Amino acid sequence: MADPHDSPVDSRQLIANLNKQVAELKSQLSSATLEMEMMRARMNDLSSEAQQVVNIERFRVPDEDRLSEINDVVDLMEKAIKKERRSRKAQAEGRREPESAIPQKVDERQILIVLKLRRKGCYIREIAAHVGLGVGTVHNIISKYGQDPQMQSLITEGTQMELTDYFLIRPEED
Repeated sequence: MADPHDSPVDSRQLIANLNKQVAELKSQLSSATLEMEMMRARMNDLSSEAQQVVNIERFRVPDEDRLSEINDVVDLMEKAIKKERRSRKAQAEGRREPESAIPQKVDERQILIVLKLRRKGCYIREIAAHVGLGVGTVHNIISKYGQDPQMQSLITEGTQMELTDYFLIRPEED
């Protein structure tokens, strides 16, 4: 027996309603997918912004010997800067300060500093200014020790960066 509610018109109406519901669900799904893509794009933008705002670097804390050497180098650089200031002041006053006002004995540490700075691409005049030696003295050190194989091993020792110890996170400077 056929159900009186099962007429062809009712079946068509039911199919039409179901098709309408399927179309609405597809529309909702499409809208949700679009919303998800927008959220992903925003997350990528935020991630890029965060990487630009924060700078991550490795910082190796020096041991006591290295810190002592750094302090010695700083003292030398400070002497060079003060010497340069005196020289500029003397020139401004119209007199010339003698280059070797304070004669210095060159020690092994200074020789290594000169050779290491030269290996790193510094010019002789720059090295002389910052180490506190005359240009001729720096040139003589480079000429005398620059090609010595034993000195080369001392010069290159410890110049590679070590990728250990600490991460420092600091804001990017504007």
